[in-house]
Amino acid sequence: MLCVDVAINLPIKNLFRQYTYMVPDEFSFLDVGWRCVVSFGNQIVEGFVVGRVPAPAAMDKLKPVQQVLGTEPWFDQEMLSTAKWLAEYYMCSLAEAMRLFVPGRTSVKMKEKTVLAYTITESGRSALAEGDNRAKAQMLALEILAGSQTALTANELASKKVSQAILRALAEKGQVAVSEKRILRDSYANKVGTDETLSLTDEQQHAVDRITNSLTERKADIYLLRGITGSGKTEVYLRVTAEALQANKQVLILVPEIALTAQLVDRFKARFGGQIAVAHSKLSRNERGDVWYRMRNGEARILIGVRSAVFAPFQNLGLIVIDEEHETSYKQEERPNYDARMVAAQRCKNAKAVLVLGSATPSLETYYHAQKGDYQELVLSKRPLGQPLPQVEIVDMRQELADKNYGVLSRKLKRELQNLVQGDEQAIVLLNRRGYSTFVMCRDCGYTVVCDHCAVAMVYHTAGNNLRCHYCGKTLPVPQECPQCHSKRIKYFGTGTQKAEEELGTVEGLNPLRMDQDSTRAKFAHEEIMSEFKSGKYNALVGTQMVAKGHDIPRVTLVGILSADSSLRLPDYRAGERTFDLLTQATGRAGRGSKPGKVIFQTYEAQSNVMQQAAKQDYKTFAALELQNRKEYRYPPFCQMLKLTVLDRDEQNGINLADRLVNFLRTKENAENNIEIMGPFPALVGKVRDYYRFNVLVKGEDLSSVKAQIMQSEFKDLRNIYFDVDPASII
Repeated sequence: MLCVDVAINLPIKNLFRQYTYMVPDEFSFLDVGWRCVVSFGNQIVEGFVVGRVPAPAAMDKLKPVQQVLGTEPWFDQEMLSTAKWLAEYYMCSLAEAMRLFVPGRTSVKMKEKTVLAYTITESGRSALAEGDNRAKAQMLALEILAGSQTALTANELASKKVSQAILRALAEKGQVAVSEKRILRDSYANKVGTDETLSLTDEQQHAVDRITNSLTERKADIYLLRGITGSGKTEVYLRVTAEALQANKQVLILVPEIALTAQLVDRFKARFGGQIAVAHSKLSRNERGDVWYRMRNGEARILIGVRSAVFAPFQNLGLIVIDEEHETSYKQEERPNYDARMVAAQRCKNAKAVLVLGSATPSLETYYHAQKGDYQELVLSKRPLGQPLPQVEIVDMRQELADKNYGVLSRKLKRELQNLVQGDEQAIVLLNRRGYSTFVMCRDCGYTVVCDHCAVAMVYHTAGNNLRCHYCGKTLPVPQECPQCHSKRIKYFGTGTQKAEEELGTVEGLNPLRMDQDSTRAKFAHEEIMSEFKSGKYNALVGTQMVAKGHDIPRVTLVGILSADSSLRLPDYRAGERTFDLLTQATGRAGRGSKPGKVIFQTYEAQSNVMQQAAKQDYKTFAALELQNRKEYRYPPFCQMLKLTVLDRDEQNGINLADRLVNFLRTKENAENNIEIMGPFPALVGKVRDYYRFNVLVKGEDLSSVKAQIMQSEFKDLRNIYFDVDPASII
């Protein structure tokens, strides 16, 4: 009797082992990679077959596989290899890793969309051959069906003037057969892109030639395409995609967030038409399942998507492009905390595909690998049409306060906005905070309204006129008096995007539009907002960092960055890098058309090196200084890091467990291998959704032995300890 080991697809953190099931004779074909349905405890769940095993002696204790899903294995060898690597590297169960490759949390309840479809029968062919002048409409329908190689749906036939009544009559005569035909949902099917094929610069052509050579030779090479903002990286992506398609390969294009999907889809649709599929979090699970199906059977050859699209099934993967590769959104914040860039590199290695990492401000780890020669660097140093980089001015907001300007906008930015409305130009204003005010405080006793589930101040939103926690979503009415001292002197402090939008609206002739998480909840909200802005209906776009990246809008000549230093002083070694990236990316939105651009940084840190280098868009100088600091203080890329987070509803229990973990890790072996153990210390936001959070950091040149120690210890199975390998943030 055949038996199989099954990884159970349940969202349970510590379900590390696999379970053996008996295979009924009807499923004797079952092998590694298939999905199946099994009984687990008192549940009927999905499982992934990970091995065929000999029948054990106690066969009577085994449960049978109840159902097989699909008509072929879901996981091919490349996907299985990647899943096993991911489970080991990111310290999660194999089931957790494999689940990432399935569209939605489980595919057991995936619903295929079907419609009735019609084919001609032998009786119908005979009737058509004989002809019937009294039933010309029926003869026309039979003629259309006879000329089709596939079954035609009612809608397809209706477009050819064949009515439902005619089809029913033919079916009753037995002259057509009725069946169900799967329809693949595609929210972008009717989208018609706009694009122009540009002549390549010498630098672009060199990049295309190098990448094409690797594609031709099937080398799993990794390229860093480092190009200043507006240097034409997207055109390089389009050209190498065309080369991959010519070689009968499939292509994955990753973008950091939904806001950038529409622009790329627009250009790729214009160039490659219906060969494109799109995947992002606003799609329903069933829509996502159809996208995965199109990639798997080769119906779609290009997939454009956000982070999770890296797990799509491919028939013949040849190229992965990761745009804006420096973005931290490529790192999953929830368990398993994978990095899409690392997963992409592993998939390319297994599939002998090429990986292209594109950015004006590459992550320091990527840049370091390129300098070492691990990656091949391709540089685009000029804009294709010769446009200069924008002129940047730094405004010291300390002086603005001294001069009694208490508004959101500096006097300089307000003047530039007033000048802008005189012409046919547009502005983007960036403020990386949602809401109206950052916090609400009593001016008499200093009481701040804090979420009682999370250790964080609640943010005021004019929409709904309430306070909202940006961690757990709880809302409260705005207090009319202080809950602590009952004073009426309630004050709103700080500035959010709603307040910035309001103040922009006071500039005569300025018509602002807001783009942040609150205004983009609907499925295509990002596209609709950007479409309205591009149309010229609004001449200012204000929003969080989603307005600062990737957008190419020729009429934008002014960019204003409010609170440019808001992330600079966070207690995280990446704070300077993130600030530099955001400022440089935002700066790059200006002056991409025929008119030169201006950018204004509003900051309280006017003299900082990060601010000065970002104003010059001097990445190489910034990277050299930052890498020198990283090396001195032993941070990545000069070491590996592991963040362990303990969560507990009881604060003291959490502290005690974190102390036990630290004591376990501080062994002689780790000390001899120069492994540093830091902590425990409270997370920056010390409580979220009623759970206290404590972090422990581990640093070392090679953490494989430490990871092995943890995975062989009691801590592996504890539900309230989370492992984050290569954390994007240490706070």
